Amino acid sequence: MKVINVGLFLSAILASGLTVAESVPYEGISVTPIPIEKRSTTVLGQSYQFPEGVPALYAYNIVIKPGQKTSWHKHAVPLYAYILSGSLTVDYGSKGSRVFEKGMSYIEAIDWCHQGYVSGNEEAVIFGIYMAQVDPNEVKPIPCDGPQ
Repeated sequence: MKVINVGLFLSAILASGLTVAESVPYEGISVTPIPIEKRSTTVLGQSYQFPEGVPALYAYNIVIKPGQKTSWHKHAVPLYAYILSGSLTVDYGSKGSRVFEKGMSYIEAIDWCHQGYVSGNEEAVIFGIYMAQVDPNEVKPIPCDGPQ
């Protein structure tokens, strides 16, 4: 029963719109919301929906070292990204580049070619959650020829 109560509590906290500085104690547990840039759209302002079928979340720690770049790629499903450490620059081609610092989070662009790379001397560690479905597994990035 406590699990249900904590779930309801967390849902209420997220719905309340608390800022990152606000923390609410609950049974000795401190809950601090993580702000998400543009919760209802991607970082490029695209609307998104969760895929049809049996839902599945896939979580990854993504590590990009200084001097490394991802290949140009796009995503077929929503990807929540939270920067745990370092600084990540993402080049969205004709939509410009964005720099994401430690503590920032966003929903990555869907079906739009982009490339990520480390902006500084520290590796970037990104906690990513793909919001996909069980079958087929749509989380693997799709290669692109270059920027759009």
